Amino acid sequence: MTELDHYLAQHYLDETQLAAAAAMTMEEIDALIQARLVPAPAYVVDASGNLCSFVFGAMAAPGSRAGRYFPPSQLAWIAVALHALAEGPETAPARLQAQFASRYGAALATLNLTTWRLRDSFDDRGAPIADGLRARTDSAWMYFLNGTFSLCVANPMSEAHIAWKEVLQEKLAQQSGNGSKTLLPHAQAEQMHALIDAYATAAMPFSPIEYALSSRKRLVEDLRANLRVSDAQETPA
Repeated sequence: MTELDHYLAQHYLDETQLAAAAAMTMEEIDALIQARLVPAPAYVVDASGNLCSFVFGAMAAPGSRAGRYFPPSQLAWIAVALHALAEGPETAPARLQAQFASRYGAALATLNLTTWRLRDSFDDRGAPIADGLRARTDSAWMYFLNGTFSLCVANPMSEAHIAWKEVLQEKLAQQSGNGSKTLLPHAQAEQMHALIDAYATAAMPFSPIEYALSSRKRLVEDLRANLRVSDAQETPA
């Protein structure tokens, strides 16, 4: 087994495993994917030895086992999709998107008050800004369905966990200059380390093939290793 094979076996289910665990055929699951009811695979290893994902495209992975790979939590969303279909197949996609948007928006509202101000989506009183919040939820639904979150979020079928990871990444990227601001006063350095740790928990490790290009490397390992405390005196608040 290659290093990639070990990573995929540790964190994902292949098609055979997913279908068996769902007590469905893969053709039935593919129909749900085509109907935009459940997410596409996080990764595909093709017959030519390429690792393919929506995020990174095709990257050489010679010797790795061909197949499609899904997070285990996909099983929970398949159950949600099947329930929605039972209540009415014609409206199921719209109802699932509305449910996702409602839960994701609620999570963002909490994070806006507790973690990081989302000024495009909420005003100073915490009330939603309709256009900005809709842009965020529409974008998140697209990335949910194309498998992006299945690649980068530790719990990719939970709207709250997706929102947490996305907001932490936004805060970390802005406060660190996307990983370039590494010399900080002591208190800020401590806060940055705590933020890095939270983001590391919310995000996936990423596969060994794409790790060098990942936000994980830039905003966790590299930033953590390069953070330094400045000698300048901190000004009391």
